[in-house]
Amino acid sequence: MLAIAFSTFAAAPAPSDQPVPPALEPLKAKIGKHYAFKGIVLSFRAEEPITEEQWKAIEGLGIRLIVTGGNGIDDAAVARLAKLDPEGLILDGAALSDDGCKYLAEMKSLRWLNVGHTTLGKNGFSGAGFAQLKSLPKLEKLGFGGTGAGDVAMDAIGELSQLKEFSSWHTHFTLESNTAFPKLIHVTTLTIGNSMPAWNGKPRQLSLTDATLPMIAQMTALEHLTLMQARFTLPALEGLKKLPNLKRLKLQGVEVAPADVEKLRAQLPAVKIEYKPLTDDEQKKLEDFLTHK
Repeated sequence: MLAIAFSTFAAAPAPSDQPVPPALEPLKAKIGKHYAFKGIVLSFRAEEPITEEQWKAIEGLGIRLIVTGGNGIDDAAVARLAKLDPEGLILDGAALSDDGCKYLAEMKSLRWLNVGHTTLGKNGFSGAGFAQLKSLPKLEKLGFGGTGAGDVAMDAIGELSQLKEFSSWHTHFTLESNTAFPKLIHVTTLTIGNSMPAWNGKPRQLSLTDATLPMIAQMTALEHLTLMQARFTLPALEGLKKLPNLKRLKLQGVEVAPADVEKLRAQLPAVKIEYKPLTDDEQKKLEDFLTHK
């Protein structure tokens, strides 16, 4: 499951003592709590198409926080999920296509969406379909990662100006995708990690470097910023002084000189900076990750 970096999401109350219907047992369904949400969550995984009996059982539960994935969660399944009017949805390893995003756009109550480990470019998924989500006025939080989608996905996400939280890492974004950051004018919480090595024969390209920070520095609503799996210099980090509302900066798995972090703290006294120097093993792993061809 793609790790969730957002604050816990609360939805409308749902019945708390519902048993799992027998029809959903083959889907290894669970009803209960989930770390990403406050409220009762329905979790299940479908590697085959969901039967009509199973859909009726799902619909009968009245649960609007859904965690699901698998090859059986294709465009047709997402269309059926839209009928549940979910408030929160996690799709992990779903067989979603760009065309299928039109069904996500029908979820008018959707406030929180996480799409992870998509079919890595199969089924025509590039991420361009995310642009259709700009019609969702309640959508506040989006997470996207563990995917072979490239810059076209980030370009589409840049159109979602209603977002307040955005999280993404382990994509095939390049530095060109960074131009989408200033368009996210209402984002107050941003969590960004680096891209993955390509497996299509193309040269390794990073999406998070010193060159990224001037783009992030234009996100004037930003209050909480987490940067992961990258290497930064002090002059680049100093550019974050342009963020008038920044309250917290977390440098997670990041290479930066400890002395430079102390200098940054002196320059940003109102910002809580969370930083832990890398161990030798962590340093080696980061180097291998950033230079992997």
